[in-house]
Amino acid sequence: MLITAITVIIVLSFLVFIHELGHYLAARFVNVDVLEFSIGFPPKIYSKLVGKTEYIISLIPIGGYVRLKGQNLDDEDEEEEGNYASKSILQRFAILFAGPLMNFLVALIFLPLVIFSGYEVPAYMLNPPIIGEIEHQSIAEQSGFHEHDLIYSINGQAVKNWKEAHIEFSKKDKPVFEIVIIRHGIKMTRQIEKQHLAKGKGVGWKVKIKPVIGDVSITSPAQKAGLETNDQIVSINNQAVSDWSQISTLIQSSKGKEVVMSVLRSTQRIDLKIIPKWNQETKSWIIGIRSQMVKTSESFGDSMVMGFHQCYELSKKTLEFLYKLITRKVNSEAVGGPIMIAKMVGQAANNSVNSLLSLVGFISLQFAIFNLLPIPALDGGHIFFLIIEKIKGGALSKKFRITTQKIGFSLLMFLILYVSVQDGLRLFQS
Repeated sequence: MLITAITVIIVLSFLVFIHELGHYLAARFVNVDVLEFSIGFPPKIYSKLVGKTEYIISLIPIGGYVRLKGQNLDDEDEEEEGNYASKSILQRFAILFAGPLMNFLVALIFLPLVIFSGYEVPAYMLNPPIIGEIEHQSIAEQSGFHEHDLIYSINGQAVKNWKEAHIEFSKKDKPVFEIVIIRHGIKMTRQIEKQHLAKGKGVGWKVKIKPVIGDVSITSPAQKAGLETNDQIVSINNQAVSDWSQISTLIQSSKGKEVVMSVLRSTQRIDLKIIPKWNQETKSWIIGIRSQMVKTSESFGDSMVMGFHQCYELSKKTLEFLYKLITRKVNSEAVGGPIMIAKMVGQAANNSVNSLLSLVGFISLQFAIFNLLPIPALDGGHIFFLIIEKIKGGALSKKFRITTQKIGFSLLMFLILYVSVQDGLRLFQS
């Protein structure tokens, strides 16, 4: 618990420091006086004045700030050298945008780094790309794929395993996937149009995954029942299990009632009784296991491409989620706050350094996007005012800015309180 708390403080302090460092460097670059650069919030523990800037280490470790001359309404002076208010709209925009930009850069560095240094993927990803069961009326069935077909190449690029196949399927430079398969030793070509996949239904084939447990979650029903890593699941409630995909189906069909799971441990067959637990986030019954994972890595070039693509996809999904949240197409209870972040950081820290780095990159990306929202009191709100100022051809009145800042700050505090309460309820229910 103590290590988790320390890790959370270090992670959040690092992300805030990077953010404020962006503002600081941009301000110095356009010759705006930086009065204070604080790591943490008051009261002060240590401070040192260097030139015009007081560098501060404060007691409350989560957070920090940069105070610029003229950024507060009470010390604005458009005629004073080094005053924020005296700078052009473009220069002020650079100062405001530099904070989120630094957080974007953290994500663009950390995510490729994790891929390059080694990341975990499901073990089946390194298996030959042999197609499993075909769903009825799926794209795969309509395109002429059969169970046991071996994927040989995709758009002319040979693939040796499912990981390479996924990489080729993620490329968007051609409208059609031309897939060469081997069936009974004979090569044949099949095609899938990307527009069909864009509907989100998937190809419609299953990948065969051996039902061997790779990990058992701490304090989960599976751990309490005695399941262990490398146990092979043979049956659930006397129904034979030959593929990992069958496990969830059988667990959901139990509707929370006790299930009898038979596993093969070494050469011994063992029967265990497990009571599934309801997961509020996924709205499903779970027992707390996952399939086997293996560590793999990519070349530097591929890591950069995959990492940048991951940043793009995460940004797109975040914006889509925000849109659905605003239009009430998703429940606001899905929003996480400080407690959820702390829980995620703790779990990642317990898993591996790479898991933690990956999560830090993800949180940094979310932090950047959130700060760019056009909400007064956030960087995005200030940028929005600059745009209005540009259109209007003059500065907005102090009264208007004071009022909107108060409203924005109140909304921000309400949002933080709301997501914190939601986090607390989730924690209590679990």
